[in-house]
Amino acid sequence: MTVNRETAQLLERVAAVFRVKEGDTFRVKAYLNAAAVIDSLTEPLDELWRQQKLDTIPGLGKALIGYMDEYFSKGRVRHFDTQLKKVPAGMFALMEIRGVGPMTAYKIARKFHLKDRDTAISQLEKLIKDGKLSGLESFKEKSVERLKKSLKVKSSGKGRILISDALSIAEPFIYYLMLSPHTISAEPLGSLRRRLSTVGDIDLAINTKNPTESMSHALSYPQISSIITRGDKVSHVKLKNGFEVDIKISLPDDWGSLLQHYTGSKMHNIRLRTIAKEKNLSLSECGIKKGKKTNHFKTEKDFYRFLGMQMIPPEIREGAGEIELAQKNKIPNLIELSDIKGDLHIHSNFDFPSSHDQGNSSLHDILTKAEALGYEYIGISDHNPKYSDLSESETENILRARKKYLEQDIRAYEKSVKNRGIKLLIGLEVDIRPGGDLALSDKLMNLLDYAIVSIHSAFDKTREENTERIIAALSHPKATILGHPTGRIINSREPISADWENIFEFCAKYKKIIEVNAYPDRMDLPEDLIKSAVSKGVKLIINTDSHGVNHMEGVKYGVWQARRGFATKRDVVNSLTWKNLQTVLK
Repeated sequence: MTVNRETAQLLERVAAVFRVKEGDTFRVKAYLNAAAVIDSLTEPLDELWRQQKLDTIPGLGKALIGYMDEYFSKGRVRHFDTQLKKVPAGMFALMEIRGVGPMTAYKIARKFHLKDRDTAISQLEKLIKDGKLSGLESFKEKSVERLKKSLKVKSSGKGRILISDALSIAEPFIYYLMLSPHTISAEPLGSLRRRLSTVGDIDLAINTKNPTESMSHALSYPQISSIITRGDKVSHVKLKNGFEVDIKISLPDDWGSLLQHYTGSKMHNIRLRTIAKEKNLSLSECGIKKGKKTNHFKTEKDFYRFLGMQMIPPEIREGAGEIELAQKNKIPNLIELSDIKGDLHIHSNFDFPSSHDQGNSSLHDILTKAEALGYEYIGISDHNPKYSDLSESETENILRARKKYLEQDIRAYEKSVKNRGIKLLIGLEVDIRPGGDLALSDKLMNLLDYAIVSIHSAFDKTREENTERIIAALSHPKATILGHPTGRIINSREPISADWENIFEFCAKYKKIIEVNAYPDRMDLPEDLIKSAVSKGVKLIINTDSHGVNHMEGVKYGVWQARRGFATKRDVVNSLTWKNLQTVLK
C-alpha cells in the first residue's frame, strides 16, 4: 500500500470518529476532503513533506499540515491516537465492507465489543450466521442481506476492476436494454460514466415512458443468474459471471436529474449541494426543489444551467475545481475521440530478437484498422532489439531489415487498396536504462523517424534518480516521446517516484512530448499529472501501445483519461494533421 493510501485511510478513520462521537460535520468534511485529495496524488506525500510542499496540496489547512509534519517526523500523531481510542478498533475493519458507513460500523462494533481489527470481519460473519444482528436497533432483515452480499464480494476478492472489464459487462447489457421499444436511452452511472481507470460498482440507468415494461425487459436479460431485489424504480441483479448490477429507471422529464445525481463523485455532489443550499434549493435524482415546487430536467445541461453554471462533462465531476470553472463559464472544450488522427505507439509482428514482447499483427492488418478508424497516419514502434546479446552491427542489420520490410509492406498495401492516404512513420520504443542512457547508440537512433523512450526496469529507484534518468534520456535529439511515463500497472505495480514538475518544465522547454498511454491496465499518465503537464504547456500524445489490431480501438481509454486531466485538442499532438504533425516531430 502506498504512503498516500495509508495516510488517506488514517484521515478517513479520524473523520469517522468525529462523525460518530461528536457529529462534527465541518471537521468530517475537511478530513474526508483532504483524504480524497491525498489519495489521488501521484507524488508520494512524504516526498512533498520532505520538500516542504504540503501547503501546495488543496484542502490541507494549517492544522492538517501540522499533523502531517508530526506524522512523518515521528511516525504518529498524538491527537489522532487520542481520537482513535474513543471507538472500538473493529469498527475500522467493518468500514472496509462496501455499503457500511461509520455509524453502522460503530453500532455493531460497540454492541458486540469488536475490539480487534484483525478478527472483526470473522466475528461479524459469525454474528450474522447466529442471527444476532437482526436485533440491533434500526437493523432490518434487508440490511442483513445487503451486508451478507457485501461480505461475499469482499471474500471473493472482487473489488475495483479495470474500466475495460467493467465496459465488457455493461455494454452488452445496455445493448440489450436498447432492444426494447420502451427504452429511449440507457447509460452507465457513477465511476464508469466518469471513466475512472478502475470501477467498483456497475449501475445502469434506463430512460423510459413505460417503467414497468422497461424494468420487466431489463430483468429478462439472458445473462442474469438471479434477481436479488426487484422494484418499480430500482432492481438489483446478479449476472452469470458473478458480478452484480443495479438498474435504475427514470421518466424522460427526470432523466437529466437522475444522470447528474448518480454520476458525480462524492466531493462533486457535496460541493453542488452546498451551492444549492446557499440558494435555498435542494437537489435529488428527481430534480431541484425550491420551496414546495420541484423543477424537473430532461438534460444535465439544463440541470447545471438552473444552478447558474456551464454543463460539466461527466469525466471531470470530481470536486477538483470544475464547479468553480463552470460558474465562470470556463470549462474548456475537452479532447474528443473524433479529434484523433493517428497512433504512434503500435507494435508489429516483424520477427526479430526483441528486448520485450512483440506484436501479433501484420502491417497490412494495422493499416486496414487505421483506415477503419479514419486515421491519417500511424507509427510502428516495436521494442528495441536485445541490447545484451547483440553486437552494434547485428542490431543495425536488424533495424535496416525491419525498415525495408515495413516499407515493402506499405507499398504492397497501397497497391491492394484505393486509399493511399495513410502515412507511415517507422520509430521504435527504446528502453531507458537504469543510468539514463538509451538501449541504442546515437548512430542507431538516427536510423529512426522518431523514438518513444520508456522505463521497463529498475522501478525502485529514488525520486531523484528517476528524475535524472528520465531527463537524461529525453535529452537525446531523437527521443521524441516519453512512453507510459510513471510505469504503473493498475492493481499490479505502483507508479515510479519522480519530480514531475521538473520533468514537465524540461519537456515544455525542449518540446518533448508526454504520452497518455491508453492501454487499459496502464492509463498512464494519471489525470492529476495530465493537469500539471497541460498547465505547463507540455504537449501530449494519446497512444494505444497496441500489440494487436484489436487493441487499436482502445484509444478511447486514452481520450477519456486525457479529458479527466482537462486536456483539449490543442494539447494533443495526434489531433494534428499529417503536415502539422511532421513539423512537431522535427
